[in-house]
Amino acid sequence: MRTEWLESFWITADTRSLSKASEQLHMSQPALSKQMRKLEEELGASLFKRTSSGVELTKAGEILYKEVQPLLQKLQSIQREIILTEEWTSVTVGTWPSIATSYLPYKLAEAKTERKINVKISYSYHDIFDYLKSGEVDAALIDDQFISHTYWSKPLFTEDFYLFLNADHSLAKKEEVSFSEFENEPLVLLPEGCDVRSSIERAYSEKGKDLPISTEIDFGQSIIGFIHANLGMSILPKIFIDHARGSHVKALKIKGIDLSRQISLVARNDKLGKQLYALLFQ
Repeated sequence: MRTEWLESFWITADTRSLSKASEQLHMSQPALSKQMRKLEEELGASLFKRTSSGVELTKAGEILYKEVQPLLQKLQSIQREIILTEEWTSVTVGTWPSIATSYLPYKLAEAKTERKINVKISYSYHDIFDYLKSGEVDAALIDDQFISHTYWSKPLFTEDFYLFLNADHSLAKKEEVSFSEFENEPLVLLPEGCDVRSSIERAYSEKGKDLPISTEIDFGQSIIGFIHANLGMSILPKIFIDHARGSHVKALKIKGIDLSRQISLVARNDKLGKQLYALLFQ
């Protein structure tokens, strides 16, 4: 029984959807279905039954779902201990400013590792993939959902986008806002080429709307300052809420539009990717 089959089963059971699980696992749905069939053959029992909304667990599936997470955690712990016995030279990770500020430092602190890990920052995913190709970085933390590549990749987390606006704005009284309520409002945005901007452009395009831009700024933290000064509103990932704390800026949930990003660990080869994942993100 292969560990990757169990990991795929757990994600499929957790999402209750083969399509969502295949997206998270960065594999085709037929490939995931084949893995689940192999696992069922190995166990001699059906684990899922299809429904109109996705998949549901059978009784056998419920038993495996209950038991598999502690098993995977134990295997991950063993893997981490083994990796810590391996020697390596310094590793450089490329990522965006928001991830380098509000996510990666805490993962490095939690890992309590003496391994030297350098960080190279760019707001452009094009630049980061160029760094991977040239060897300037060994791995990256990036949203690669809509990017075709052949590197090893492992999803880490998904986060929704929020509407950030000055607390005195009329919409700020709400806790949730519909896309139609702000679709024509000029936005302060990150420049072209970054994942946030690309996601917003894609969402507006799907709605048949042009993207209304008032100002472009290279760094999200500066956008928060513009909003605080009542110079516009913006759409940013949830991670920016930390940057807005203590300011005159409010973040609202958005309904009526699909806006989110999935941050993955992307590495130049399988061995390094698995080592970094076990060391920092399990």
